[in-house]
Amino acid sequence: MTLSQRIGFWGGLLVAFLVVIMPTPEGMAVPAQRAVAVTLLMAIWWLTEAIPIYATAFVPMALFPLLGVLETDVVAESYGHNYVIMLLCGFFIAKVIELQQLHRRMALIVLNYLGTNQQRIILSFMLVSAFLSMWIANVAVVLLMLPIATAVIAKTEESHGETTSKFGLALMLATAYACSIGGTGTLIGTPVNMVFAGIVGELFPAAPEINFFTWLKIGLPIVVVFIPVIWLYIIRYFKIPANLLIDTRAFKYELASLGPMTDGEKKALGVFLFTALGWIFRSDFDFDSFRVPGWGTWLGVGDYVHDATVAVVGALSLFVLTNKNTGKPLLTWKEASSVPWGIVIIVGGGYAIARSFQATGLAGWIGQQMDFIGSYSPLMILLIVTTFIVFLTEINSNTATANIFLPVLAAVAVAARINPLFLMIPATFACSFAFMMPSGTGTNTVIFASGKVSIPEMAKCGLWLNFISVVLLTALLYFVVIPILGLEMTLPTWVK
Repeated sequence: MTLSQRIGFWGGLLVAFLVVIMPTPEGMAVPAQRAVAVTLLMAIWWLTEAIPIYATAFVPMALFPLLGVLETDVVAESYGHNYVIMLLCGFFIAKVIELQQLHRRMALIVLNYLGTNQQRIILSFMLVSAFLSMWIANVAVVLLMLPIATAVIAKTEESHGETTSKFGLALMLATAYACSIGGTGTLIGTPVNMVFAGIVGELFPAAPEINFFTWLKIGLPIVVVFIPVIWLYIIRYFKIPANLLIDTRAFKYELASLGPMTDGEKKALGVFLFTALGWIFRSDFDFDSFRVPGWGTWLGVGDYVHDATVAVVGALSLFVLTNKNTGKPLLTWKEASSVPWGIVIIVGGGYAIARSFQATGLAGWIGQQMDFIGSYSPLMILLIVTTFIVFLTEINSNTATANIFLPVLAAVAVAARINPLFLMIPATFACSFAFMMPSGTGTNTVIFASGKVSIPEMAKCGLWLNFISVVLLTALLYFVVIPILGLEMTLPTWVK
């Protein structure tokens, strides 16, 4: 352990112990006080990475039963939540796309046709990164794009010398930022979105389901607006010229070397499309005066199926379909074991925290202490929440931030007689808009680890982008997302 990790480890235990033994605040139950202790312990360990962040997610499984917060079987249900299963199966599908090199072909096709000068090559990298990140883990997409970007930078510097010194930095940061933004577009794009959907289900069982299509309706507009905005910011901040051409022969050669689509690629694409369409068309479509039934309604199983059902069917097909070129299934269990299982556990740990907030009455107690927020205007509330979460995420994992603060915001909203989604949705998006520090998001971490970007360079570029994002994200939430979902600020009837 490093010194900071040791301080975090023992400091977290000390804080938790002090919270447990201190007098219980008025109006708070003892189990709720102990839930606070466990939550603070996890927050400190997540922040300092005292132990692996994935291991920290298991803390509720050990301490909630020992401290009398929740029974073991109740805690365990959080780690087997339907959104946890959906995310895991999504990782399986993404793994096959990676194994079959389908994502590489898609990237090279776009780069081949759009990459004619430095500005357009940055835009093409951002478009590819954002699209892939809607379906594949953000960090995996960055790792895919990194060697391609490095090759482009090397080729450009070889051709144009020092005049392109800022191009490499701009390309690296633009790729990382696009992956973070792209992940907000779909429910499975980033674990933060899954944390949100699951916590809403845990805290408010009667709330309308947050399904894949529901999130796509609000996430896609955010991506469509932010990608060009960030692109314009990057090329102007780094003064990237438009008249400096790039040799695209390397893209053409690499694309040609892949040859025609293999049987494995075709089947991987088929499973991907089947799953995506299954998610989109599962639920009914309501258009004011009429309704278009989804496939769940047509089959008479609308109340039984979930987006996780579609994900499991798609994942199981990967173990059944055979790649004619190799004679093996598209996905073997050995290959499946290499997906990021730890992320799934973090999401489950977040659900366990949310369940403890609800079961112990902690959510209500926190809300009563902060119900003054209801006196603010809707626009001011959105601005406060977005700003707070964006800059907090700079020093904490975005998934950990969502796990800790979404239940708190839900409680505050209920006490203030505000629709919980009015606070939780802005916070969920804001978790993916931290652009200053490597610790903010996994994509920032990967780019920093490449050695191509320093912390001062990332911080200078990301600071102004954070401010731009806070203002623009607040405006989009208020004028686009809230109207699309038909949210009213008042407390809805499904809150019990």
